[in-house]
Amino acid sequence: MNATPYRSVLWDAVAEGERLPGFGYELSMLRLVAFVRATGLYDYVHHDPEYARAVGIKDAFAATPHIGGLFCRAVTDWTGPSGMIRRIEFRMTGQCLRNDMLAVSGQVARKYRADDGTGLIDVELNIATQDAPSVAAAKVTVALPSADGHYPATVRERDPADVILPNDDMPDFARARLDEIRQGNWEPRDPLLASDIHLWCEALEDWNPLYWDAEFAAASPVGGIVSPPIGLFFGAGSGLVVGLGHLKPGAIVPEPIVRDLHGIELMSALRQELIRGGVPFPRPTAPKPW
Repeated sequence: MNATPYRSVLWDAVAEGERLPGFGYELSMLRLVAFVRATGLYDYVHHDPEYARAVGIKDAFAATPHIGGLFCRAVTDWTGPSGMIRRIEFRMTGQCLRNDMLAVSGQVARKYRADDGTGLIDVELNIATQDAPSVAAAKVTVALPSADGHYPATVRERDPADVILPNDDMPDFARARLDEIRQGNWEPRDPLLASDIHLWCEALEDWNPLYWDAEFAAASPVGGIVSPPIGLFFGAGSGLVVGLGHLKPGAIVPEPIVRDLHGIELMSALRQELIRGGVPFPRPTAPKPW
């Protein structure tokens, strides 16, 4: 992969304390809408300022996977396509609002080798805005090729010992539902396409060639175009739950549309179903999120 037009970083050349180049990202309405288009994540608070203000939020704000995608971009922009993200943990302490100027930065916190000899680094990242020094932070573990020819495995067998079993402190209401199967929405049901992933690249300006350059990706160890590690794609048909395309033959018409609601009242009612569909099982004593 090194004999390509895309730069890649070797593990040997990385130093602890090294700072990533980082980048600026204007969270414009265009980018918010582009992310909705790319993912099918139609929650109104992420693209409709009027609705966001109606429910007590200052403005439309970036969705969780949008933020995670920016962290992943910061890492692979620096490592090049040979950097394989193994793990990401991040937290958000503030909202990234429409028209915020986001500053994404990072630093190498640790450099080490895994038991199998793979060169690993831990990178700590931060997103700041013009109003706050930190609205989100992350720790990403990434595997890099070494000068000795050791290349990160693109597919790893999972050790049964790594499977996370229920913790002793798991609440009874959750433990009782461990074997429960929940039926998902009947749409969307189409395969993920390279063109879908390309929309993600446009929204986040993440041009990792493994996501879009078919020729390069086919010749790489991954063998073809892959989706971003934190990519979230609901695909065509995901808008049905919020009433888009409800006239499609055979589609289930959302109940609020049957009731002939309009405006914010309609959106609020539809969003209840949208959120309900994304909550596996709420704590019985918790207030409803809708």
